Amino acid sequence: MANFYIERIVAHGDQRSDAVVSFGKGLNIIQGYSDTGKTCIIKCIDFIFGSSEVPFDKSTGYSKVTMTISTDKGSIDFSRTVGKNQVYVVSGNEDIDSGTYDLTYKKNQKNPVLNSVWLKLLGIDGEPMVVKNSDFERKHLTWRTMLQMLLIHEEDIARSSSIVVPEQHTEKTLFLSALLYLVTGRDFAENDAQTKKEIRVARRKAVEEYVNKQLSGVADRRKNISAQLDAVQGIDVEAEVTRVVEELKKNDVAITEAVNNSKELLAQILATEEKAAECTMLLSRYKALRSQYTADVHRLTFIVEGEVGYQGVPQSAKCPFCDGKIPVKNRTSYVESARAELSRIMGQMKGLSETEADVQAELAEIEVELKSLQEKRKDIEALINEKLRPKADELQTALEKYQVYIRLTHEVSVIDSFKESWMTDLRQLPPENSSELKYHPKEYFDEDFLEAMDSYAYEILEECHYENLSSARFNLTDFDIEVNGGKKATKHGKGYRAFLNTVVALMFRKYLCNDAKYNPGLLIIDTPLLGLDQGVDDAAPESMRTALFTYFMNHQDEGQVIVIENLDHIPNLNYEESGANIITFTKGRSKGRYGFLEGVF
Repeated sequence: MANFYIERIVAHGDQRSDAVVSFGKGLNIIQGYSDTGKTCIIKCIDFIFGSSEVPFDKSTGYSKVTMTISTDKGSIDFSRTVGKNQVYVVSGNEDIDSGTYDLTYKKNQKNPVLNSVWLKLLGIDGEPMVVKNSDFERKHLTWRTMLQMLLIHEEDIARSSSIVVPEQHTEKTLFLSALLYLVTGRDFAENDAQTKKEIRVARRKAVEEYVNKQLSGVADRRKNISAQLDAVQGIDVEAEVTRVVEELKKNDVAITEAVNNSKELLAQILATEEKAAECTMLLSRYKALRSQYTADVHRLTFIVEGEVGYQGVPQSAKCPFCDGKIPVKNRTSYVESARAELSRIMGQMKGLSETEADVQAELAEIEVELKSLQEKRKDIEALINEKLRPKADELQTALEKYQVYIRLTHEVSVIDSFKESWMTDLRQLPPENSSELKYHPKEYFDEDFLEAMDSYAYEILEECHYENLSSARFNLTDFDIEVNGGKKATKHGKGYRAFLNTVVALMFRKYLCNDAKYNPGLLIIDTPLLGLDQGVDDAAPESMRTALFTYFMNHQDEGQVIVIENLDHIPNLNYEESGANIITFTKGRSKGRYGFLEGVF
């Protein structure tokens, strides 16, 4: 964490009540409607930091600002009156002297410069000099030089260029030198530049060898591709692809129709087989019934034959034992009834034979129909397997061949593009024998810095639910973020630029907190959601807004953050539960504080 944070801002005015806002050491959100003085608070802070811009108009009646900061060793009050370039300091910190401080360096000045106080609070001893241009000229390291990446105004939040680097070209080198000092604690004198020059020469040789190797490799690859492309020379590939695709569509329709016909025939075959099974079952039953009738005929024939044979046997008139007379009884004959039953059964057997003949005839017709259906289905299956599917495979193979041709053609185009790019890189490499020694601050940001910034870029975007995120990196040349291989300025509108600029500020905040030698521990952002509500018709911005402010809440341990945002745009989250400090200006639309300045409407 940093050694200080802003505790309070007070605006004073004759015959005006003091306008006071208090801050916590973590997240602070100043929310309210337009024209309620939110930005005025930022201007008051910047005014104490040395800005020449007056934070309020004379008509407001306010003319003085006091800012209180909290340190581990006590609080310090900084007071400045409009029209003066001095700040009066009342210090409760034994390391900082109370008294009047000048804002700028001047010859023969009597008062110390306020910059020394801010550097001491950062833990920087003395007032080091850093390089301000390519000729190694030096200038004091100042708090205001660093402020570019610590205090982001509303008019800058949607910038197309890097949000942390000054837009004025003459100030860029000085800012990068100041950032290098925060990161490393070094001022990078000429001996460091000489070492960098040697590294640069060695790097040029390595790049040249690498590029030449790549050029040789792509030349071989292009030769192999050209040999493959010769096989289809003279063919209008695009027309062939169109023709093959159309034939594939027609063939697919034919296969679909054939398959559907096969399914219909199968349904008919199953229904016909079911009818044949019914006929077979009836014939089986008729056979069993015929066996029953035959058995009945045998039984009745046996009865009749027995009756006939029995009638020829004489009846005994005397008892063989006692020789007594036995009465003669008339016997009942079953011959006629048996003959009648036999006649009935024979009639049923005749009817059964006729029915069996009908069923057998129907079964024969069914079997003929079944064989016809099976032959038709067999023909359709043969059409599918022997003609339509092989044709589909043949067309697909042809299509793949032409697609390979198109891919190879594209690859040749890409190879030529890379070759031209690499040739340009070779031409733009500085000559090895360059004797002029120049200061280029970006050369001193090492691989560890770049790897960390790349990692922080992706982590923050992922946590902030950036839409369709696949890659993120820190572009050292632009000193800006690149997302999904595209530059911010060329691929995004105002709202997304404001969002990405906020992410860049958070990346530097995280790096200074985790990796730098000196950490200011302060970030002030005016309207990070600017533009995300303007003409955007998808759902991503809402989730991004919510995730961004959730990120603010979840990373309060990285230092103090003061966020200014319109009350209509800020996501509805439980900020108080996270320990955030919320300042709300209602503009009279609801109960609460109207605005920052008392009695100013």
